[in-house]
Amino acid sequence: MKYHCLLFLLFLIPVGCRDSDKKPSLQTVAENSQLRPPSRSVEQNVLASDSLPAVQIKVADEFHFVGNFDFEIIANSDEYADSIQGKPIAKGERFVFASAADKVVDKLFIVQFEGFLPEYDFTYNYNFDKAEFIGSKKYRHNTWFYNNKELAQENPGNEGAKTTAFLEEKGYKLEDEFMMSRFVGLASEDRKNEIIIFYIEMLKHTTGYSLQEFENTLPKEKANAIEQSFIERSKGSFLIIKG
Repeated sequence: MKYHCLLFLLFLIPVGCRDSDKKPSLQTVAENSQLRPPSRSVEQNVLASDSLPAVQIKVADEFHFVGNFDFEIIANSDEYADSIQGKPIAKGERFVFASAADKVVDKLFIVQFEGFLPEYDFTYNYNFDKAEFIGSKKYRHNTWFYNNKELAQENPGNEGAKTTAFLEEKGYKLEDEFMMSRFVGLASEDRKNEIIIFYIEMLKHTTGYSLQEFENTLPKEKANAIEQSFIERSKGSFLIIKG
């Protein structure tokens, strides 16, 4: 089996103007706090976001912060109307951390803030009934084992491909095959924004197996044991200390 990952992004909305002679009501202040672009930063491996969502994430010390970048999601599948094909429908920001000796990556930790553009009525309609709480919010969880290089070649405009290019431009070296543990949570009550936390390990470095070997030759019990151990490591790679 071969897993393909679908990733999403974050929109930042500018604050509108108001009459400076009028004293703002509490409702106006609240509305403006939702409209202004979120402020985000990383200090001592704590990623802090003041909105969409308001959260503080402590990343394990084995990782170091590499940097962050913005990007867009373009409508390019048949789930979208012809009138918006090829147009941006969402925007996002990624914060990238790496565990790497001599810039040879063995693990990545990525936090993605994403959201649909306000002119569209799209929402993230995930079912969180069986999701688990991490901090004060529920997060859906999934894992994938996949060839990152192939996916980047198939869709060079997606977030995974841009992250690979972002790291390689900074001199980092990556294996072609990854295993990913992903946590997805909503970032706003209207479901137009979400947060995604990715924990990634280089498959061959961690397991000693290629993707073909892992998927087709390992006994099911051994493959399941590798996956469960991987999930536990992913859960221990971060702590949500606020939000």
